[in-house]
Amino acid sequence: MDYLNKLATNNAPIHNAVKLIKQLPVTHKLTDMYRRSSKNELMFIGAATFLTLYNLSAYIKAKRQRLNLPPTIPFALPIVGHSLYLMYTPSRFLDWCNEKYGEVYNLNVLGKIITVASGKSAEEALIADQSDLSLDHGVVRDLLHLDYVFDEPTMDIGMVVNPSVAKIAIPNSKMPMYVKDIQQGVLNACDALLNENPTLIKRPSPFFQNFVAYMSVPSLIGTEFALNTEVIESFAQFTGDVISNVGLFLVTPTFLHKLVLPYVQSSQKHIDVMVKYVAPVVRERREKMRLAEAAGQEHGLVENFLQGLIEFVKTDKDGVQSHLSPEQISQSVLLVAFASVHTTSMNLSFCIYWLLARPDLMERLQSEIQTVLPGDGPVTPEALSKMKFLNNFMREVLRQGADKIANGKKAMYDFTFSNGYQVPKGRIIESSIRQLNFGDNSTRCEIDEMDPDMSHNKISTTPGRDFASFGMGKHLCPGRFFAVQEIQMTLVYLLKNYDIKTANGKRPVPVQNVGGVMATNCEDPLIFTRKN
Repeated sequence: MDYLNKLATNNAPIHNAVKLIKQLPVTHKLTDMYRRSSKNELMFIGAATFLTLYNLSAYIKAKRQRLNLPPTIPFALPIVGHSLYLMYTPSRFLDWCNEKYGEVYNLNVLGKIITVASGKSAEEALIADQSDLSLDHGVVRDLLHLDYVFDEPTMDIGMVVNPSVAKIAIPNSKMPMYVKDIQQGVLNACDALLNENPTLIKRPSPFFQNFVAYMSVPSLIGTEFALNTEVIESFAQFTGDVISNVGLFLVTPTFLHKLVLPYVQSSQKHIDVMVKYVAPVVRERREKMRLAEAAGQEHGLVENFLQGLIEFVKTDKDGVQSHLSPEQISQSVLLVAFASVHTTSMNLSFCIYWLLARPDLMERLQSEIQTVLPGDGPVTPEALSKMKFLNNFMREVLRQGADKIANGKKAMYDFTFSNGYQVPKGRIIESSIRQLNFGDNSTRCEIDEMDPDMSHNKISTTPGRDFASFGMGKHLCPGRFFAVQEIQMTLVYLLKNYDIKTANGKRPVPVQNVGGVMATNCEDPLIFTRKN
């Protein structure tokens, strides 16, 4: 106020304006709020106001483009927009939006406008070409900022090469060949992580991530690393370290990210581990391949994911062919870890907590396991194929664990839906995954409404219009067969050999939600007790 008074004394028009502002009732209210607010409250208000103004230019630009924009849902609150509705009544709110405003509409989330697509429009968004709607730019770069971790050639390997190799290395037809290594990985995980009887798991998320890493490492990159704790821990922890930075990046404008990078969780240590251990194995395998070729023999190496990367041939724009370097392969292994560990461990966690929340489902699954696999024999592909309830349970868990809105894709150009609505270049389009899975967001959303029988023996890795958890069209997750087999084998082994319960003895809520819409696993501590 002193500054305004001083400025006003030197300029009559400003003096009159300041006098008018002082007389406004809102000025007194804002002054009183400023005096009563704590430092943290003022910082929150300032940050929210900054973000709102920062995103205002994009909103004005979209209006000027004269596109046929989707309707924007009314009743947005100051600063937070529709965020509180999503946090506290997400299912009812999203269902209301779909009913009142159709399949495509805009929401204001903390001052940022996003477009939500449901029904057939969501299917369009999911199957759209990456050049139109990009998951790479919408999630991998703009949300997770993996481009801050890896250079551009490695990012290209992650988005183009890894999916191609996955389709060759881990298709459904090759799942039987991975059973032995996954089985050994389960045993190694139990020896390392459940070595006390009983074992209290205070932090379930890291536990399940490490459990999955023990299975995935020997299967995907080789038995040479089956007991290499440094590789396994990096495989498990890399995803968590990246995700832990997301919150800070979200509240920090992009042009300020370079300033906060020194203060975020570093992933360089994981890169160093992979280069230290994986690169020498790549060189050893290539030398063995060279010697075998010179002798006119087969190299005899296991055709796992790492071997697929070693043999992959890339062609540049001039038609020159080359192989990936050992260092590039080592770094791309971390991108494999990111794609596999996070989702597999989360869905394994969902399965365990659903069984604990629903003893009736636990009883049915244990009964089926005992019928199909009596005694202490190993899990076989034939046995898994006979477990119909396990399949239906797995499919229902995958449907229940879907985000309410997810797969944020960035419009690389002005994008037009078949219903005529358009979204401007740069807009994030989220798809209503749970609505696709169940018809709306409120169907079977209570714990007691979870019903595996509604899957009617449909294979848990086969997509459908009522099962979009793995995506749709050519963007289907290529690792879904491997992930589901890992989870099913783990459930069979754990239920045959351990009694599992929550440490507090209470019924858990299997699927938690971040911001009301993003599904995440329960963190209630668990107790594993070895059966006699």
